[in-house]
Amino acid sequence: MLFIGRVTYAADKAGKLSKKQFGFRPQTSTTAAVYAAIDSIKRSQIDKLLTVIKAAFDNAWWPALFHRLRHIGCPLNIYGLIHSYTQNRTVMLDHSGSRVSKTMSKGCIQGSTCGPHLWNIILDELLEIELPPGCRLQAFADDVLLVASAKTASDLQVNINSALHTITGWGKGVKLSFSPAKTQALAFSAKAKQILITMDSHTFHFQKSIKFLGVILDDKLNFREHINHIVIQPIITYAAGVWGHVADKKCVRKKLLSMQRAFALKAIRGFRTVSTSAALALALFTPLDLKVKEANRVEATRLTGSSPLLPAHITLESPTPPHLLLHPAHRHTYDSHTFWTQNEVQEFQSRAHPNTTHTFTDGNKLEDGTVGAAFVSYDRGRNPVSKKFKLHNSCTVFQAELLAILKACEWASSNQHTSTVIYSDSSAAILAIQNRSNTHPLVAKIHSTVHHTSGSIEFAWVKAHVGIVGNEAADTAAKRAAKLHKAPDYTQFPIAFIKHYTRSLHASVWQSRYESEPQGQHTKQHLPTIKHIIKLHSLAHNTFTLTQTLTGHAYTKQYLHRVKVTEDAVCPCDGTTVQSMGHVLEDCPRFIAPRSDHQIICSHAGVSPFNMASLLQDKEATISFIKFSEYIINHLKAFNNT
Repeated sequence: MLFIGRVTYAADKAGKLSKKQFGFRPQTSTTAAVYAAIDSIKRSQIDKLLTVIKAAFDNAWWPALFHRLRHIGCPLNIYGLIHSYTQNRTVMLDHSGSRVSKTMSKGCIQGSTCGPHLWNIILDELLEIELPPGCRLQAFADDVLLVASAKTASDLQVNINSALHTITGWGKGVKLSFSPAKTQALAFSAKAKQILITMDSHTFHFQKSIKFLGVILDDKLNFREHINHIVIQPIITYAAGVWGHVADKKCVRKKLLSMQRAFALKAIRGFRTVSTSAALALALFTPLDLKVKEANRVEATRLTGSSPLLPAHITLESPTPPHLLLHPAHRHTYDSHTFWTQNEVQEFQSRAHPNTTHTFTDGNKLEDGTVGAAFVSYDRGRNPVSKKFKLHNSCTVFQAELLAILKACEWASSNQHTSTVIYSDSSAAILAIQNRSNTHPLVAKIHSTVHHTSGSIEFAWVKAHVGIVGNEAADTAAKRAAKLHKAPDYTQFPIAFIKHYTRSLHASVWQSRYESEPQGQHTKQHLPTIKHIIKLHSLAHNTFTLTQTLTGHAYTKQYLHRVKVTEDAVCPCDGTTVQSMGHVLEDCPRFIAPRSDHQIICSHAGVSPFNMASLLQDKEATISFIKFSEYIINHLKAFNNT
């Protein structure tokens, strides 16, 4: 993997790796591949179609690989390693006491770390081949996607067949086979469905939908078949950046909640008559349509680099492309000093070279959401230098800590300090810097700055708020920086901002639904808000008996009569009162002894014995109520002779 890393770095640096390959490439994903394909389809409002072509991964011809390595400028020493890597490879078959062997001359050695990268190097040539107008290629590993569009059906037929002929011709030239039998075609207009497509004398028949990278695409791109196919949350939210916008539709929301309801009932161990609203709330399952919309917003932000929640000039903080990192040979794993007290810092500084500059950094996010970063630099014989920097309110403390360190590095470099020690109380920032291949943009800039600085720069972690003078000064400066009345010095928001904002928004939406929906009234009387349910979960687990108490769907005669198990709903205690959950908890004389014990505990705690919102103020009272209700449920069948 080390030599493959050198090959891909050199090729990427020279712009020789295709941007149309989404598989086995850093900072790409299946979602990005599907998004790119759909975007290409939607941008064309004329006749269009899509074909998914399957290539044979194990048929990569090694002379073609070496030709491509020379084309992308592979360093000679690495070229020699790869050439040696492919030599003297044999395949052996043992059967019935005999052994047959054959020398290998092709294939990307499946299962090896470098196999997928060698495959990409070969296939990149295809992705850059000139195709007829309106035709576009992209790939994810060995899944090749061809999107074609044209103004007329006849032009579309000519162009798509010409493109397929070019693709298969390239394949024959490098001894790489494509499988017509595994190739699928999908048309997006009535005229497009009438054309004739052939590949190596194989005629294609259009399908109503195809599965591409786990997403079912239909000819109308409404994703209904995909929604019918998905089952559980990780699968449902997969590629939501592409299709999640349809979760706003009433029919889609109903379908998603119907699927989720079954899992919620299992989680709370409730009767199947419990409402969806109550089941999801008691299980603390965020409604699936909201989870899909959250995933859609997050993934769409990743794909577009912006968010409608923020001004256009506030952009997403994206990872640094691999080719913009330092060359692997120049990357350094930094050690760091650790100081717990002011005395330890002073002792270290007394031993340091007299020309060493000691710079303390810090980042801060205040309660009003403002964010600041600062460093205070101590150079012997001179007054301390303090520099302050403001970040956009969407930024995090982690970003502020890294920005402060970066600015301290740039200060040391621009002033040509012979030796600098940079102190930070952020262990997360120090660990990020110690990762030699970290792609965080601020960390990458720190690595580059340190590498190109003439003097030496070291890093140290110090414990915060223990009286270390430099750290306290940097902390004060960072707080003042947050209050500066100026344009932010750093305006790239983290994806965590979108996640946090969306989850907070959807929590409010969920609470509003929970309150307004007519179902689950018994549950809402006990637990009027989602926050009450969260509090209950922190004190006790869902049980079969507790769920009966909180939903009213229990072994009471009121419920059993409702589901036609008993002839009447009255309690045996007097033969006239309806045996509801409220009756057996608060009034039924059959349970007077355990009720009295529970009421005594609640009286001492100063809470209402049958109001869950009040009970949750005291853990002992809550546990007492749960035990009391469990006692009732466990004895109801015998009491009712059911």
